[in-house]
Amino acid sequence: MKKTDFDIHFENAFATMNQSKFEGWFASMACRVFGTDFELIKAGGSDGDKKSDGRRISTETVFQCYAPESPATFASKAKAKIADSFPEVVEYWPNLKDWVFIHNNIDGIPTSVSDKLEELREQYPVLKLVTATRNFLKDELHDKLTLQQLIDVYPSASLNFNAVHMEHIRPLLKGIIEARTVHPDPNNFGDIPDELKLDFNRLSPDSKHDIRRARPHLDVVDRFLVGMSNPQNASVIQAEMRAKYLELKDLGYDPDDILGKLLTFCGGGDNATVTAAAYVIVAYYLDACDVFENALGVTLC
Repeated sequence: MKKTDFDIHFENAFATMNQSKFEGWFASMACRVFGTDFELIKAGGSDGDKKSDGRRISTETVFQCYAPESPATFASKAKAKIADSFPEVVEYWPNLKDWVFIHNNIDGIPTSVSDKLEELREQYPVLKLVTATRNFLKDELHDKLTLQQLIDVYPSASLNFNAVHMEHIRPLLKGIIEARTVHPDPNNFGDIPDELKLDFNRLSPDSKHDIRRARPHLDVVDRFLVGMSNPQNASVIQAEMRAKYLELKDLGYDPDDILGKLLTFCGGGDNATVTAAAYVIVAYYLDACDVFENALGVTLC
């Protein structure tokens, strides 16, 4: 792998992460780029996180993230966020020199935020107040990570779906057939769901991203099923996947946990390629409407 392979993971993270996940993503990069000069601040006690998502010790810089779910929320609430929190930042960090407000609004800050920042700059002339968004995260943090650090920040990036071939799919699907626990209806193959299914299910952005990466390789599963000497085995695999999904759902697992356990059920986990193959299998049966729920209802099709 090369560093530019991770650009797609950066763009996905910036586009999909918000609130605490955005804060965690920023901190995971900053602590690796700045090393021991970066002090991660976590909420605790009556002072919470002291209005800081991290601090660079040598420069007395405090970073504060604000990444709401939508640009509309940012436009309507960012000014109040700054107005409410900055006086507390100054109080909590008396040696503060620089304050960096990191946000996820790629189109920039509204005039109300700009006006508020100018007001604060006049009120605190010895302090440097700046905003930062995508380019700062990309140029100053993401692009400065080593290859190993990028793998640590984006662990699912090691899933190389392009390396998945029949030799990886075949033993996993055979394993499901050999471990059969139910006797399927051979005439029930389900329907093909629409693209809203991924968004309808409460899977995390990372999970949805990996399923989308797996989808171009579904033909490997299809070719295996079509090529089996006993066509009934396709029904066996389908029924096993459906039964496992319903079992996990009935046990109360959340969607990401269900996805993880389905990957394990398919045999994933031994190495990145096998896990990628398991992703392809789960994505196939998600598209075939055997696992997870449809956008227009809460029942399996």
